[in-house]
Amino acid sequence: LKWTAETPNLYTCLLTLSDAEGKTLEVVGCKVGFRKVEIVEGELLVNGVAVYIKGVNRHEHDPVTGHYVDEESMLRDITLMKRLNINSVRCSHYPDDPRWYELCDEHGLYMIDEANNESNRVRTDAGLEVGNDPRWRLAHLDRAVSMVERDKNHPSIIIWSLGNECGTGPFENFFAMSDYIRERDPSRPIHYCENEDNVHTDIRSTMYARIYQLENWARYRRDRPFIMCEYAHAMGNSVGNLQDYWDVIYNRRHLQGGLIWDWVDQGFLARTDDGREFFTFGGDYGPEGIRSGANFCINGLVAPDRKLNPHAYEVRKVYQYIDTRIADFDKRLVRVINRHDFIGLDGYAMTWEIEADGETIAHGEIVDLDVPARSHADIEVPIPAIEPEPGVEYFLRIGYKTKAATALVPAGYEVAWEQIALPLHADLPVTDLASLPSVEFEERDGAIVVSGEGFAATFDKTAGSLTSLVHRGTELIRSGLEPDFWRAPTDNDFGNRMQLRCAVWRTAGAARKVDDVGVERIGPQAVRVRVAATIPAGSSKLITSYTVLGSGDILVDNRFMPGSGVLPEMPRLGMAMTLPVEFANAEWYGRGPHENYCDRKTSAAVDVYEASVADLYFPYIRPQENGHRADVRWLALTNGDGAGLLVCGEPTLGFNALHHTLEDFDPGQRKAQRHPTDVVDRDLVALNIDYMQMGVGGDDSWRALP
Repeated sequence: LKWTAETPNLYTCLLTLSDAEGKTLEVVGCKVGFRKVEIVEGELLVNGVAVYIKGVNRHEHDPVTGHYVDEESMLRDITLMKRLNINSVRCSHYPDDPRWYELCDEHGLYMIDEANNESNRVRTDAGLEVGNDPRWRLAHLDRAVSMVERDKNHPSIIIWSLGNECGTGPFENFFAMSDYIRERDPSRPIHYCENEDNVHTDIRSTMYARIYQLENWARYRRDRPFIMCEYAHAMGNSVGNLQDYWDVIYNRRHLQGGLIWDWVDQGFLARTDDGREFFTFGGDYGPEGIRSGANFCINGLVAPDRKLNPHAYEVRKVYQYIDTRIADFDKRLVRVINRHDFIGLDGYAMTWEIEADGETIAHGEIVDLDVPARSHADIEVPIPAIEPEPGVEYFLRIGYKTKAATALVPAGYEVAWEQIALPLHADLPVTDLASLPSVEFEERDGAIVVSGEGFAATFDKTAGSLTSLVHRGTELIRSGLEPDFWRAPTDNDFGNRMQLRCAVWRTAGAARKVDDVGVERIGPQAVRVRVAATIPAGSSKLITSYTVLGSGDILVDNRFMPGSGVLPEMPRLGMAMTLPVEFANAEWYGRGPHENYCDRKTSAAVDVYEASVADLYFPYIRPQENGHRADVRWLALTNGDGAGLLVCGEPTLGFNALHHTLEDFDPGQRKAQRHPTDVVDRDLVALNIDYMQMGVGGDDSWRALP
């Protein structure tokens, strides 16, 4: 039986020393696996199969002991990786503890073993980069020899790496390394991170390649695969576009995946004077003003204590090995695509549910799945006949769960899922305005008050905003509904200088000039308040209409008209308000349960979710934009008595609801040395209602736009 990451078959190899009489003097042994790695016609093959590298980079890190990690920590990392559908690890940027390789052999992870070689283009006194100075040849070679001789018997290692970020080369000292490796171990290909198809390597590995670069490169037949040794820089609120990358990777020859930067946030555990825990980063040590990388090492899928960051859920979904789509809905056939390279789906059971506006109305299980590796099958799912109800949205949710436990994954663990919108629809009847109660309005003291049965809405004519909404004696608004165009910068935003480039939007809503506020009756049951304002960004115009119905519903319509000149991108287009703190129970029908954004939502299924407002907050190690939910049909914020505010999209919206204001996460033009312990809950609920917020990006964290 051969070794792969999916089938980590190992054998015990014993070396016995005997004397002339046959008496055993000494026995040493190790675990070995049999597998073949080669590059054929521009593809990386393991046992003759072109595998996809669904990987991460991993530094050895512990929040208390630093670079010392024990076996328990290693095993916890491997467990999480297997459960997140990660199949590959690059040992960045040095050979790891020997026990790590034994565990990867045992549990099945492909490894890129990397020489401890990183000079960052430093030049010697001879004016040469270290990689080209012959005086450094033996130092380079020693690192290659030490790595290969120590680790050569591990089947999990499928690629040798010459090092990281020493310059683009070609370098004479790298030729010495690759020449040695090719002679000593021709069974594995060679990699280096900054090569441009150099002859001393076998793999194209441009770091942080953009999607268009992958597409352009894959247009032609190549003699080597493209495997990104680093991509999807996971710094702070990040890892947008991951699904877009893999849509291209799956559909282009020679593209075989990549390794996300990186696995774990490299922060250290600390405590405030009153005992609250937080993680430190660059700038927290030494005298003030000492140069540091700030939070640049806080760029993992998991926190230092191995709790999942929100983008880890996106990785698990995008990296999953089973895809599903509708083959023929009339015949109730779904197409199951097995993306495993070596195993069939007989070890999994399929679950299915029909969801109607978040309510399960039918469900079942299919235990026997006969879908070999790298193939697909159309499977009949016994979906009952459904007569769609008016306005109800129907989804088919398919899940795949393990039948039996393995050493690291329990039985019943869901390894893959898909949610598919069904072609079932019935229109809602149009509401007859005449059937609604009547509504009245009056203008007084610089305000417009629109009232009806059990409610009153007050509009401030100076601010041009909805400042009060009282329903059956309960005030729902703490501060008014106003236009908002800004978000607290993420780490990626700071990297591409959004905080400077887009600064005109920071106060564009608050600094608007109200040009006109008018009110008109459009029937006995409806009154419209119209606000015209000039936005200082390019003297743009914003027309906001509030149509107040006798039912108490308020229809809000915003029309934004860009002004003159070239405007930078708008971080968000929406409205903001605050509610009294008692409205701290959230329920929504949209994507969740974890935070998600327009470019990071593949992992967030549409359903009805409930959470406290406190739980909608995610404490990034450096405070920044967080907690957004996208594609929301409706959101309800209620108090303990069930009274509250219902916000509906037409058809969808995005929202943030937190006990913090945007200012709690926005340090201004420069990052501040702040931690979640510096963010204190406020006595309010801050609500952002967005038509759209821009994505989080993550192609890199220093230049790329979302």
